[in-house]
Amino acid sequence: MGGPVAVVLLTLMVGVAAALVWHEQLARARRRLRERRSLPPAAPGGPAIEDVARSLRRLRAEVLAPAPGTTMARRRGTRAAYEDLLVQAAGCLGVPDTLSDVPEGTDREAERLRLEHLLREAGLALD
Repeated sequence: MGGPVAVVLLTLMVGVAAALVWHEQLARARRRLRERRSLPPAAPGGPAIEDVARSLRRLRAEVLAPAPGTTMARRRGTRAAYEDLLVQAAGCLGVPDTLSDVPEGTDREAERLRLEHLLREAGLALD
């Protein structure tokens, strides 16, 4: 009689342990979902998304087609300001970005294009 009782007790203990782990993972998933839904639309005291969008459209035109004779320093500064505004718009709209973490080069260009695409999908008109 000891053998079947031990098997049943062992099965119950494993079941309870699995249920506790599953419950904790489910609670974490619910917490992450709740945090995503409750993201503030804009940083307190920050500019309105309309102002950020207007500045983005203006600077985007300068980044894509700089005026003839524009110095390289001016072009880099304009691009940096544009990228800062992209990051700010992403924060306002709750879009994840990693643009700030990527060093200069092809990877940064690709990340900028990806962020522009995500902002468009979120409803921001860049053109």
